[in-house]
Amino acid sequence: MDHLVKLESAVTGFCVKNRYIYCICQKAVYKIDKESGTIVYSKEIFEKDGLARILIADENRIFISDFCTLYILNEEDFEVIGKWKIGEDLSSDICGMTADEKKIYCSVRNGKIVTVDKCSFGINEYTVSYSSMWSLKIHNNYLLCGTVDGQLLALCRDTMSINKKLILSKQNIRSLYVDGTILYAACQDKKLFKIDPTNFELIGTAKNAHKKMFDCAGTYGDMLVTVSYPCGEIALWDTDTLEKRKEIKTPLSLSGNAYIEGSKLYITSRNINGVGLISLD
Repeated sequence: MDHLVKLESAVTGFCVKNRYIYCICQKAVYKIDKESGTIVYSKEIFEKDGLARILIADENRIFISDFCTLYILNEEDFEVIGKWKIGEDLSSDICGMTADEKKIYCSVRNGKIVTVDKCSFGINEYTVSYSSMWSLKIHNNYLLCGTVDGQLLALCRDTMSINKKLILSKQNIRSLYVDGTILYAACQDKKLFKIDPTNFELIGTAKNAHKKMFDCAGTYGDMLVTVSYPCGEIALWDTDTLEKRKEIKTPLSLSGNAYIEGSKLYITSRNINGVGLISLD
């Protein structure tokens, strides 16, 4: 594995937007040119290090969850536009996050969704489930949520009411990936699911995808890419049959994030100081 950029410590959250990678390392947020690996800008934002931060971005702003607090930063100079305390303690911290053109969606531990309006910054809270939701994805008019008790939920984005429900397992659905008209889900019981998100029907299942928990990273050609950080492996699956076509062994640890662009896999993990780069060819 190569390094796109080396930093002082592990990256705890990152996303790729246009020509830049935005990431968190220790107390600072970085803007990195994804082609050259050059650090374009960095700024210290937090008072202390944290390991459970989530970072997403749109064209103009960066959204970061830090335990129970949501930060909104200006994309250009990382000016803090505002910060809001969404929860109070370990029973109400932010455990999942996504955004559309109008709202930021934060899943709060133990089954609530908090929405923040991007213009007015108005906050609304909805009780959706009795189970935490670690993975949120947008699909058409729905917010898709994977729950810790093994359910896949489709929430109407206007009302936050449950429109559809599919029971996949009794264990955590902790990673979702939408590829056009197909949804892939990774489960704590080591199963990989292929789902029609429109009709909410299960299309296929692969058992024992990895020996330990894994994430759905994205697609490369006609293959789905999954990453198991505890196993230190990357697997490529036929998107039609869910048969494993390739496996890449690489040193990883505990948890991390990954993003695919072309044949490049940008990856972070607890044992990588900075952002790693792996070719999927």
